[in-house]
Amino acid sequence: MSRRTMAALVAASVAVVGAALPATAEVGATSAPATTPPMAADDRTAVTPAQEQRLVQNRYVVLMKADPVVGYEGGVPGIAPTKPSGGEGVDTGSASVREYVQHLKEQRKESRKAAAVPEAAVEAEYSFAVNGFAAELTEEQAQRLAKQEGVLAVRADTLQQPQTDASGEFLGLTGPDDAWAEGYTGEGVVVGVIDTGIWPEHPSFADDGTYPDPVGVAEGIPCEFGTTPGNEDDAAFECNNKLLGARDMRAAYNSVVGPELYDSARDADGHGTHVASTAAGNAGVQAEVLGSQIGAVSGVAPRAQVLAYKVCGDLGCFTSDLAGGIDQAVADGVDVINYSIGGGAGPVGPDDLAFLFANAAGIFVATSAGNDGPAPGTVGSPAVFPWLTSVGASTHDRGFAGSVTLGDGRTFEGASITGGLEATRVVDAADYGNELCLLDTFEADLSGTVVLCKRGQIARVEKSQAVFEAGGAGMVLYDVSDDAALVTDNHWVPSVHVNLSAGQAVKAYVDAEGEAATAAITGGETVAAQGSVMADFSSRGPNAVTADVIVPDVTAPGVNILAGHTPTPTLGAPGQLFQSISGTSMSSPHVAGLFALLKQAHPDWSPAAAKSAIMTTARQDVVKEDGVTPADPFDMGAGHVEPSGTDKGSVFQPGLVYDAGFTEYLGFLCGIEADVFADPAATCGRLASNGVPTDPSGLNLASIAIGELAGSQTITRTITNVTEENAATTYRASVQAPEGFDVTVSPSQVTLRRGESATVEITVTTLEGAPEGEFSFGSLTWQSMRGSAKNAKAGPYEVRSPIAVRAVAIDTPPVVSGTGTDGSVTVPVVFGYEGAYAASAHGLVPATVTAGSVGQDPDQTPFTPDDGAGITAHTFEVTEAAVARWRLVEGTADTDLDVFVVGPDGEQVATSTNGGTNELVTLTTPASGTYTVYIHGWQTGGTSIAYDLESWFVPLATGGSLEITSAPTEATIAASADVVASWTGAAAGVDHLGAVAHSRGDELLGLTLVEVTG
Repeated sequence: MSRRTMAALVAASVAVVGAALPATAEVGATSAPATTPPMAADDRTAVTPAQEQRLVQNRYVVLMKADPVVGYEGGVPGIAPTKPSGGEGVDTGSASVREYVQHLKEQRKESRKAAAVPEAAVEAEYSFAVNGFAAELTEEQAQRLAKQEGVLAVRADTLQQPQTDASGEFLGLTGPDDAWAEGYTGEGVVVGVIDTGIWPEHPSFADDGTYPDPVGVAEGIPCEFGTTPGNEDDAAFECNNKLLGARDMRAAYNSVVGPELYDSARDADGHGTHVASTAAGNAGVQAEVLGSQIGAVSGVAPRAQVLAYKVCGDLGCFTSDLAGGIDQAVADGVDVINYSIGGGAGPVGPDDLAFLFANAAGIFVATSAGNDGPAPGTVGSPAVFPWLTSVGASTHDRGFAGSVTLGDGRTFEGASITGGLEATRVVDAADYGNELCLLDTFEADLSGTVVLCKRGQIARVEKSQAVFEAGGAGMVLYDVSDDAALVTDNHWVPSVHVNLSAGQAVKAYVDAEGEAATAAITGGETVAAQGSVMADFSSRGPNAVTADVIVPDVTAPGVNILAGHTPTPTLGAPGQLFQSISGTSMSSPHVAGLFALLKQAHPDWSPAAAKSAIMTTARQDVVKEDGVTPADPFDMGAGHVEPSGTDKGSVFQPGLVYDAGFTEYLGFLCGIEADVFADPAATCGRLASNGVPTDPSGLNLASIAIGELAGSQTITRTITNVTEENAATTYRASVQAPEGFDVTVSPSQVTLRRGESATVEITVTTLEGAPEGEFSFGSLTWQSMRGSAKNAKAGPYEVRSPIAVRAVAIDTPPVVSGTGTDGSVTVPVVFGYEGAYAASAHGLVPATVTAGSVGQDPDQTPFTPDDGAGITAHTFEVTEAAVARWRLVEGTADTDLDVFVVGPDGEQVATSTNGGTNELVTLTTPASGTYTVYIHGWQTGGTSIAYDLESWFVPLATGGSLEITSAPTEATIAASADVVASWTGAAAGVDHLGAVAHSRGDELLGLTLVEVTG
């Protein structure tokens, strides 16, 4: 459905959608994307789905077919191309850019006029990284716009969420031969921070008079502060050569939610200020938190300049505002973007699209991987897409420790950045009916006590606020597990965060001692800590969009990161200019800062080249959240960023890079969902004929993944020599093969001069006994060699890529099609095992048609009290079926019906919510029982619509009209074979469904659906 799943434009006349599908269901689309909290799961008050639905209702982003400025290569009479050359930004002052922007505006205006959409409905327009606009529309207006010739897609606006002190030393930037000493400080590089705004008076952004005038940025960038009526805290501010400008981009947010504390670019959260100061804060700024002097802090790129874009408010960030912020940052000429914002993995959205074009414009982008770990497959959008660099979070080697000492002498260590407290009576919040220390729920007077609170449900700092408001003097916050990262916050009272075991010990002590129980809190102190431990909250791979691309790309410090804050925060103790907080939001700006250093060192590098350098020079001495088990690529990507040193082999001189650009990313999109293109065969065929890989595994990344390997697969990688010396350099491949696989590289040795490239073939083959359905990990390293061929020794360059491979028993197409009352189809198979194989035929069965009708759902939301005639239910008995399928096709252009399927246990098992009414749900080997199929009237034009619901139930039993006429009986690893299935007696003009089952003994390996039109 266009409002939720219609994809975005990636090139002229190219439409892109995508969805991560459940393993047992083929669906037309997924419902509205999930949102990701900003830091750990309880750092921000959550927005409920119902609240989100109300906020985004009738709000749309309209995407146009014509290229935006950064993608326009000519074609409009009288307007020259505006696409920037490699490594250059947009020249917003050029006549061609001005003319093309005006041309796009006129096209959009014409489309709105033709669709009878008033100009007053438009809230924002985009021209540089996205061609489109945001508007508040009725459903009728949205439908009319979607049919205009120049409009590609009309998508619903969605709500997303925003996701250093000793970092320089920990990262290896501060030594006499390291980056800062060698002059790589980000000088002359502009970092755009798309977040919650910025506190402009913060000392991390002060201009000491030595910053140069910016080069390559737009003229007249505003400094939007001092615009909140009646709020003296929102003082006017004149931007300078450190903080070049700040924009409030919350057009949709302000329209829906309205002005909050600051109706300006000023940060009322602290998140944006923290992120900006981590990436590009001034060097040597003295930090004080809650009265404690902590020391000097510096950004990773302390001499970089900053542009701030406020896109988020207290409740989150609208997709339309995010796209607008990215579009404006591209127009303003930033070199690097940090984007510590995300949502659930899903189809390409306007912000993902904008970043694709930003990449094409040469802008380096770092983004947070998400905070839903350690469960697998939890990396969210946009971090799942390879044109950004996704960053996981791991620990610093510096922590802020505190402790609680009980009256019986026992002491428990934890995390704290607050002051301490002498021995005081301690009470358990659970004894007052408020175990979680929820706000406004303490009825008792807790004056002068230390309160034991359990983590969960609300933000941690809200718990200390509840204790403070109840008169409490301190807080012991205990976690829900012993493996969780213990984190610091600017609490309202002296507080320490301890693990579950410690919390249970305090609880037992209070129960035993009653009113005599006491506890003393030791305030936060800077201590040495175990660095490079993956945070338990850091989202993990595999990639939910395609397992053929490893995510995250790298990891960086993201636990208890000390950086800037706003003194008037929505949450937490007021009056503090610094805070120590945690999340992948905090790790991403470390990489954004590193990108600024690389941009200074190599202004001609592409974003892919810089990403490659960071990945291939990363270190692997990282462990999982237990502090012991070695981390794997789904935890840390290529490893922990390692910018120490500037010599050969460092991130500044990586030796080789894996480069990629806009065309290669289009090939990637062909591979993840070919049907997303307006003309899949033509677009993807043209790319393939030009040698662009369309298998995601073949994208030229500095990592290698094959999500499903049956037997053997060969992929290519192109490596480019970026050494500074003129002499040719020889590199030799060294492989650590994943367990259960053989990996060969051909050629295994290449000799390249500076700027030369070589394409190599990497063949991965399954060995007997390889674990099926589980990923195995390895690596490929290109080692430079020196000396004669006979006496060659290892040189300074080690260019390492992680490998992730998952074996499957069989590779076969999910669907084959045939026609005729009699006929046959061929099902190709590739084997990933040795042993017996059998193919069996099931069906064919003709479509059964169930007639029905449905009216308009007033609020367009199913399963709410006002549904009335807007939802119709049909029940079906499914017994021992290999396949159950329902299809709904209704040809009226202005009609949009959806399908929801509820299983025998009452749980929803699948949905199809495509644009218009072309809905398909397929369940393989479904549980037997009663299934209810709901037809929802999302858009019926206000009338009752008749429809025909087709259904097929293919039996597990064999013996139907479909039979196997030819098939192998033995499987050999990497061998290919054909299974031929034939049928007779299909009814003419009727759609039939069957299946070919692939088995190893009694084990069903998979199904290939057979679609036949008689």
